[in-house]
Amino acid sequence: MDEYFEGKVKEVQSAEDASYFLENNEIFYDIGFKVMQNQENVNLLECHRLKYNGKIKLVYFTRDYTSMADYIASSDVDTILSLIDSLIRALIQIENLGFLNMACIDNRLSHMYVEPNTNTIKIIYLPVNITGIHKNKNEFDNEIKAQLVQAIEQMRITDNPKMRQAVDALEDGTLKLHDISARIQHGRGFINNNTADSRNSEVHETDVQDRKSSFTNMDGICIQSIDGQFRFDIRENEFLIGKSSERVQGVITGNNAISRVHCKIVRKNGNYYVVDMGSSNGTYVNGKRIEPNIPEPILDKSQLRIANAEFIVRG
Repeated sequence: MDEYFEGKVKEVQSAEDASYFLENNEIFYDIGFKVMQNQENVNLLECHRLKYNGKIKLVYFTRDYTSMADYIASSDVDTILSLIDSLIRALIQIENLGFLNMACIDNRLSHMYVEPNTNTIKIIYLPVNITGIHKNKNEFDNEIKAQLVQAIEQMRITDNPKMRQAVDALEDGTLKLHDISARIQHGRGFINNNTADSRNSEVHETDVQDRKSSFTNMDGICIQSIDGQFRFDIRENEFLIGKSSERVQGVITGNNAISRVHCKIVRKNGNYYVVDMGSSNGTYVNGKRIEPNIPEPILDKSQLRIANAEFIVRG
């Protein structure tokens, strides 16, 4: 763990679950803990607060998961790229919650986890409040990037062109985690532009959208999930999507990252737009998070991400 937790938080060595003792119970952040419990974020590992010999013990049940480090070490190139993308997007979602101190994330790859059946990333967050402990975004991003590069290099697969580009992007100090994620959205491959900065990335995304065809079926559109689990045929001028079967037409079940009323598809003058309804975990078009309550144009073949659920738009 980070040095500034020394003498304050002690990790318990266990082969089954991840757990931590607080050396001083006063650093436990009760408000943060309660807010965490109420968050609809599938990427945060549930934290259990116990008492042991008068000290608070934080327990995270990890026995059914595989550590990110082990998963990378046993995976092929495409799976590793997919995992990197999923990890980055999970961290961005957690950061976008706003109330969390990124310094309290246990950001060691050996202590980040993958759910084997879904490849969902699980993150440990310590609900503690220690004066003077804060980590800015650049510092946090650089630590994650350095660990990923080290894990890849240890596998001796950097001669693979996709992986070489991945390492180059991770080592590029001008790229943020979001920029790297945007480069692997299409086909789980990196854009071959090693000199692009974040501004170039935005231009590229605009160019991609400009090259996409407009809708050919003016009677409606289809929103199809990448995994084939959900398909919404939209004929209405307004079509709400979320997890509340009582409030939306397009219901996404079994996913706690989705808000009750998450977003809506709007048709106006033959054009289609997606509007985020103030969701907890955001709505994305072609890798870019859109502003709440502001219509964002979507076209045939646009990539739509609702929290952590990937969809493709079909006209």
